[in-house]
Amino acid sequence: MKKIAILGAFGVVAAATSWAQQTPADLVKAQCAKASTVAEFWHGFRDAAQQNVLNALAAEFNKTNQGTCVLPIGQGGYGDLSTKIKAGFAAGKVPAMAQAFENNIALYLEADKLTDLKSIGVRPQYLQKRFVDAATFKGVLYGMPFNKSIQLMYFNKDLLKKYNAKVPATLEEFTQTVRDISKAQNAPAFWFQPTASTFAPIFLTLGGDYEVGGKLQLNSPIAVRALQWFLDLTKEKAARPITSGFINSQLNDTFGFALDTSAGMPFYKNAAKFNLGINTLPGAKRGVPGTALIQGTNLVVFSDAPKAQQAVAAKFMNFATQPRNSAIFATQTGYVPSSDLAQETAEYKTFVKANPDFDNVIKQARFADFEPRLSDWEAIRFNILEAGIKEAVAGKVSAKEALDKAQKQAEDLLSGRTK
Repeated sequence: MKKIAILGAFGVVAAATSWAQQTPADLVKAQCAKASTVAEFWHGFRDAAQQNVLNALAAEFNKTNQGTCVLPIGQGGYGDLSTKIKAGFAAGKVPAMAQAFENNIALYLEADKLTDLKSIGVRPQYLQKRFVDAATFKGVLYGMPFNKSIQLMYFNKDLLKKYNAKVPATLEEFTQTVRDISKAQNAPAFWFQPTASTFAPIFLTLGGDYEVGGKLQLNSPIAVRALQWFLDLTKEKAARPITSGFINSQLNDTFGFALDTSAGMPFYKNAAKFNLGINTLPGAKRGVPGTALIQGTNLVVFSDAPKAQQAVAAKFMNFATQPRNSAIFATQTGYVPSSDLAQETAEYKTFVKANPDFDNVIKQARFADFEPRLSDWEAIRFNILEAGIKEAVAGKVSAKEALDKAQKQAEDLLSGRTK
C-alpha cells in the first residue's frame, strides 16, 4: 500500500528542512518577529499535519511579502474557534482573519463584524462559483472559500475480493453488499460515526432537503427514512457505530466500508494495512454518484481589525487561492481545490498520477450540497440534530421520535423561546 506524503510541495518546506532545521511553524514565528505588520489568522485545524501544511503556506506567503506577516494561530476545533471569536467581539479583540462556515458568516454578520472582501482587494476569479455563491450574502462576498471537503466511499478491496463482491454503485447495492459481507464474516462491514455529517449523504442521496418552503425541516419522511437506514443496519449487526475517535484510526481487516470526509484521505491511506479503495458515494441510481455534504470553511476578515492587517489578509487570500497554491494545499490535505484551474497545474497532475484516487474528490464535488446558512445552524446541527441521531443509534428512541424532538427543539430555538 503506497503511503501518501503529507508535506513537501511548498518550496519553503524543503528549505526549512535543509537550511535551518526549522518547522514551518517556527519559520513563520521567525518571519513575524521581523515584520512591521502581523495579521493573525485564527483557525480550527487540530491535526498536526494540517497545521504544518497551513504554516508552510503562510511561510511561503511571508517570504514573498517582506515587512508583513500572516501568523496562523490554532484555537482548538471549529467549535472552539467560533466560541473564541464571539468572545473576542465582546472583548473588542479579534484577529484580522479566521476560518468560518457559512452559518458562522451569517452569525458574524448579525454582529456587523465582517468586511466586504472585494472592497479590500480580494479577487475571487479563480474560485469555484458554487463555493463563492455560498459565501455571498445579499450580493456581498464575505468569505473566501478555502478548505472545502466532501464525503467519499472508503472500502477494503481485499475484503470485497475475499467474498467475491463488486464495488457497489448504488445505495441499494451498497446496502445489500454490506449485509452479505457482514453475515459472511460475522462482523459489521459498514463503520460509521453517528453524526450529522454521516447522516447527510444518505439523507441527501434519498432526495432530502433541510429547508422546505423556506422553513427548516429536520423530521421529513425522507429524514426519518435515512435515519432508519442506519438503525436497521446497526440492529442487524451489519453496521458498527464508532462513538469515540476517528474511523481511520481504528481500521482492521473486518472493516469494509465508510462514508467519510475527503479530508480524512491522507489518514485512511496511512492507516490501512489492507488494499484501500476510494470511490464516489453510492447513488440513488446507477451512473450518478450519491450527494455528498459540502463541509469546510471560508476565510473571513473582521471589520474591527486595523486596515493594515486587513490589507495583509486580503493579499494572503489572493495568494492562497492561486491555482498552484490551491492545488498543493488540496492534494496535501484531501480538501477540494478551491480554484477551478488547480487541476491544470503541474503539481496537481503529478500528484494525481501517483495518487489516482484523488480524482474522485473532483468527481464527487460535482454532486454535493450545502447545509443551511442559518446563524443558529451550529447549535441546531450539534446540540439538536446530532444529539437526536446519537440517541436513536443508541436505541433509546425511534428514528421518528428522535427527529420529531429535534424539529421541536429547533423551532423553539429559532423562535427565541430557548435563547
